[in-house]
Amino acid sequence: MKRIGSVSLLISLLAFAAFAQTAQQHLTAGNTYYQSKQYPQAIASYSEAIRLQPSSSEAWYNRGQAHYYSGQIEKAIADYSQAIVLKPANVDALFQRGLAKNKKGDHAGAIIDYTQGLVLTPNNSQLYYNRGIARADSKDDDGALIDYNKAISINPNYTRAFVNRSAVYFRKKQFDLALADINKAIQLDPTYADAWDNRGVIYNIQNLPDLAIADFSQALKLNPNNPKPYVDRAISYNKKKQNDLAIADLNKALSLDPKYIGAYIFRGAIYFDTKQYVLSKTDFEHVLKLSPGHKFATDTLARINALPKTQ
Repeated sequence: MKRIGSVSLLISLLAFAAFAQTAQQHLTAGNTYYQSKQYPQAIASYSEAIRLQPSSSEAWYNRGQAHYYSGQIEKAIADYSQAIVLKPANVDALFQRGLAKNKKGDHAGAIIDYTQGLVLTPNNSQLYYNRGIARADSKDDDGALIDYNKAISINPNYTRAFVNRSAVYFRKKQFDLALADINKAIQLDPTYADAWDNRGVIYNIQNLPDLAIADFSQALKLNPNNPKPYVDRAISYNKKKQNDLAIADLNKALSLDPKYIGAYIFRGAIYFDTKQYVLSKTDFEHVLKLSPGHKFATDTLARINALPKTQ
């Protein structure tokens, strides 16, 4: 009886070794698919690893990553949650679940996850930065400032934290502070196109259109496929009464993004102000197709329709 028991134990150990190796093979295959952005294949491999070894926090987390980057946010959150159940100190899973929650609009849930991550890693500048984003998204600008300040105190070269803190100061109409932060961001990373665009917006608010135009042009040099700086630069040209240049920029923005409502609105407004009512009407009708019931478009079309027919 003793010998049979020993043989049974040996067979059990060999079976477990083969089982664990097979799970690891699927995990490794999933990682290879994930790195090449073949997310459906990665999910399939991770799922098989989980079936064989459901206690693997790593497999649940990695499948969550594949779900997240394939746009399956709810499934990602479920996988991150299971990874955390299996390994409560999994800071990466807490961080990614916070990202996923914030992306789907659960800002409060994201803040809870980032806060738990900070309990585990209190000097994690990225967690402070992302909690700042979640707080800003939930309209808590003061809370966001506290978090961005902390992120910057931990990492004085945190470019994105300066950019985001600048945006909060901008919303609070503290334009000098906003400008100081965006200047710092550009100093840290002169290739950061959005930082140049943001500084241009600040210059526009300060009625410095020439400086704004220079910054928008630099932003477009760095990223010519972003329609936003074209619209922003059009605002500057309009301030200088250079409406031909403004229209050209708005046309370019719409060629890059045919659903850019703000570009249609601004172009329609310029056409209205320059008494090109037929063109203005066309733009505002397009706005209503994209955004039915849009108040400004509806009101402007009513004004156009009320004009004498000779107009």
